[in-house]
Amino acid sequence: MWLAEAAAVGVVAGVLRLLPLRASLALGAWLGRALCRFSPRIDKVRRNLRVVFADRDSADLERLTRASFTNVGVAFAELVNLRRIWRARRRRLEFCELPGAVSPEACRRTVFVTAHLGPWQMTPLVGPEYGMTIPVIYAPEQNPYVDRLLNRFRGVFDAPLVARDGGMRAFVRALRQGQSIGLTVDTRLDSGESVPFFGEAAMTNTMPARLALKFDCDLVPVLAERLPCGRFRVNIHPPIAPSDQSATNDDQVLDMSRQINALFEREIVARPEQWLCLKRRWPKQVYQRYA
Repeated sequence: MWLAEAAAVGVVAGVLRLLPLRASLALGAWLGRALCRFSPRIDKVRRNLRVVFADRDSADLERLTRASFTNVGVAFAELVNLRRIWRARRRRLEFCELPGAVSPEACRRTVFVTAHLGPWQMTPLVGPEYGMTIPVIYAPEQNPYVDRLLNRFRGVFDAPLVARDGGMRAFVRALRQGQSIGLTVDTRLDSGESVPFFGEAAMTNTMPARLALKFDCDLVPVLAERLPCGRFRVNIHPPIAPSDQSATNDDQVLDMSRQINALFEREIVARPEQWLCLKRRWPKQVYQRYA
């Protein structure tokens, strides 16, 4: 079954790589919309969106739900075509240092954080663009053959891929060696800490803030967005710093994590159809209040 699944994914990936980029992204969008009809995760997406957009009517929430799955298909097409996009980066890809940001070229070691929003798989390209080796966290697929296939596409990052479970040791080692690291931190972490997300307490990965404080690193959000005509922009945000430098370490960690969540909130509200939210984000009792 695993081999059959991997073969099917490989065939789809092969077709997406053969097509011109814009046609590939359009086919990915179509596949995502088709997936929406059969995915067992559709209820989780609906419930997540209902918490975030409680003031919207059912028709609008259903539109956003379908758009979320369209985004899944586009994101897969982007992953498959990462190397092609990177090779054509002078016309396909731009890196934008937002006001207050520090160029990664001038940065000391940095903890980069991103969210599953838009073309988030472009964000690790900060590494090769600025001549850095940045170990990148990822969630392994249950099917090892599919996992191996997708990791071939991620090879364009030219950096170690660190499996999500048990990856902190690798990150600590990298920071001690003077390297920067990259994490995706908008999903629920059962071992995390409770931090507000869209006004509701959510278990949140506070490790980026803890590592930044422990190793005296910059904590820098990096978020990507889609532009017209198969182009992309990677936005490098100003570093996140504690609001009160005299607070306890734990308070500073929670404060910095709240700032990260607040930034993600603003970006999700601006582009709700591009938020990948296939898993439960809040405690079950939160969803019961919005049922």
